[in-house]
Amino acid sequence: MSNSDIRLLPRFLGEEGQRFFTLQTRCREQPRAHIVYVPPFGEEMNRCRALVAEQARAFARAGYWCTAIDFYGSGDSEGELRDASLAVWQDNIRLTVETLQREAPAPIILWGLRLGAFIAMDFAAKSSIDIQSIILWQPVVSGERYVTQILRQRVAALVGKDLAPETTSQIRNKLAEGECVEVSGYTLGGVLVQDIENLSLAGMTALCRDRIHWLEHVSEPGAAPGGATIKAVEKLRGLQNDVAVHPFTGPQLWQLHKRDALPELLSITSGLLA
Repeated sequence: MSNSDIRLLPRFLGEEGQRFFTLQTRCREQPRAHIVYVPPFGEEMNRCRALVAEQARAFARAGYWCTAIDFYGSGDSEGELRDASLAVWQDNIRLTVETLQREAPAPIILWGLRLGAFIAMDFAAKSSIDIQSIILWQPVVSGERYVTQILRQRVAALVGKDLAPETTSQIRNKLAEGECVEVSGYTLGGVLVQDIENLSLAGMTALCRDRIHWLEHVSEPGAAPGGATIKAVEKLRGLQNDVAVHPFTGPQLWQLHKRDALPELLSITSGLLA
């Protein structure tokens, strides 16, 4: 199938004032399955848009319909990030899946990147929707550790601007007291931050019917994933999940401000559903 056979369907879902944006990349035929892309957080989403679009086209050429979500309060969606919550974002996924199933019934595959990978697993654990398989790109495995990394960006920015310094604990206290804080150009509210901190692999039993594909960046070919990844994978396997780990090399685009390519990641991912 050529690129000329691929169609793009941009649209908003949800009620007025709570609408969120989706972009579907699809083939002309009925889909082999629906792939729902769950995005990463903040600038990581923007840095990886070109890569995600390239993979979505590859999925479409293979006969899938791939629908990417901009969560409420982010990207092209309505609302402000400070008003978002994990419950709202999970509802964005639910409404997307229900819409797709109503329009063209087909199996559901979740595909998530970084924090979006963790959110995708959390959705699969808590939803009654039948998930065929899950594709994880460089997933976050600790909500608390991830929030600490985000807050450290504010700590560094304050120091760089010669402003009054803050610790991550002080920032957490501000959020807990109902204040909003700015981190790397994004205004965060305490509800969403607390929701992310509370994400846990505990209870993520039998998340899908088939396999979880975990794609993890390594420094060089043949290198093993880090200890945190190995521990997380073993925990998921202990919770009745079939997890296959696929190492890949290349630039860590979610950390870069310039566009680059990750052909190995794309090749491995496309081969999973061939």
